Amino acid sequence: MKYFLFIVCCLLSLSCKKLITVDTPVSELPSDQVFNSDVLADAAVADIYYVLSGYYTGSMLTVINGMTAGELSTLNPSYTVYVNNAILPGDPLILFTWRDFYKAIYRANAVLEGLATSTNISADKHAQLVGEAKFLRAFSYYYLVNNWGDVPLITTTDVTQIASAPRATVADVYQQIMSDLQNAVLLLPGTYSSSEKVRANKWAATAMLARVSLQWGNWQDAETNASLVINSGVYLPLSSLDSVFLKNSRSAILQIWLKDGFTIAGQTFQPSNASTFSFFPLTNDLINAFEPGDKRKDKWTGTFTYSGNLYYYPFKYKKKTAAYGDDAEYLMVLRIAEQYLIRAEARCRLNNIAGAVTDLNIIRQHAGLADLPADMDQETCLLTIEKERRVEMFTEWGDRWLNLKHTGNLSDSTNALYPIPQQERNRNPNLTQNEGY
Repeated sequence: MKYFLFIVCCLLSLSCKKLITVDTPVSELPSDQVFNSDVLADAAVADIYYVLSGYYTGSMLTVINGMTAGELSTLNPSYTVYVNNAILPGDPLILFTWRDFYKAIYRANAVLEGLATSTNISADKHAQLVGEAKFLRAFSYYYLVNNWGDVPLITTTDVTQIASAPRATVADVYQQIMSDLQNAVLLLPGTYSSSEKVRANKWAATAMLARVSLQWGNWQDAETNASLVINSGVYLPLSSLDSVFLKNSRSAILQIWLKDGFTIAGQTFQPSNASTFSFFPLTNDLINAFEPGDKRKDKWTGTFTYSGNLYYYPFKYKKKTAAYGDDAEYLMVLRIAEQYLIRAEARCRLNNIAGAVTDLNIIRQHAGLADLPADMDQETCLLTIEKERRVEMFTEWGDRWLNLKHTGNLSDSTNALYPIPQQERNRNPNLTQNEGY
């Protein structure tokens, strides 16, 4: 009998539908029991979000991508390999990030297999959970394929197949991502399952579809999907910069719920006290990209002095200890500002310069900047969008790194992919290594 591992603490409360976290115990139940109840099946899906909120996928991926992309530096010699693109196949951060994404994929596959044979889940809940599992699988594969290129494409829990799975082409992985997201859009409701935006809905899947379409160069699809999210009327791009990353942010499309209301990113980037420093300051190159008067520099960066030098650090997440109520922060996954940036670039590449500038100006207005003129040429428009995206989306899930890839602006294309973890290659003889490692 197949068994499905899940954390009992991930049960949802019947009153508010939030995750309840308890340290113990971890239990293993037969899958026919897990998927025999709306509540237990819901908890199984919630556990996938939990994996993605962890130290590696939820924080260190942003750090590694940020250093690789030149938006983060480091004052810790142990991390200079990421700044210098000198990562080795045995690197532990690369290994554990890879494993956590595949852990999320395995759990999504287990949910999909369990739901496929379940007869006791209500129809609406069944559709929602299948949609969420497909969304989360697509989300995980998106980061795998963009960081490692060809990767094993696993849609089963069969350990025999998993153990020897070869690398699938980037095109095949993207095809699976698009298929999962398109299905998720059809299955998920347009509303949220609780008062908070901590479970994917139709708009989260549509927003992710817009992101993937842009990365893959499907400009019309990117514009169409971003417009659907923007025109839904659910999200506000002009919310206060101070409230963007709070749990009740009106600009949030999807956040990951955190028990104590603070993020690992908030702990990672901030100095621990006034006399210490951040291991990962922002680069001068990024700081110099902010225009004079840009409120994002004032609100989303902090400063510290080390060895007589002034440094800036990411300060989007303000909390580094427990916070509750309206002051709590959740891990941002998707937000409406990105959809305007996606649509701006798609419109620009489709030669709708005026429409692109209109979207850019919406982003600039909430940063306190003057509107841009609409009479720029396409090349200037694309460069302006890249600059605007850089100062809006810095240190969010490696956005800068992925953007440099799809725009073709990497300074060294030979370092566009990370090494396949050597420990994974030792376990699976069909895993080849990326060029240069």
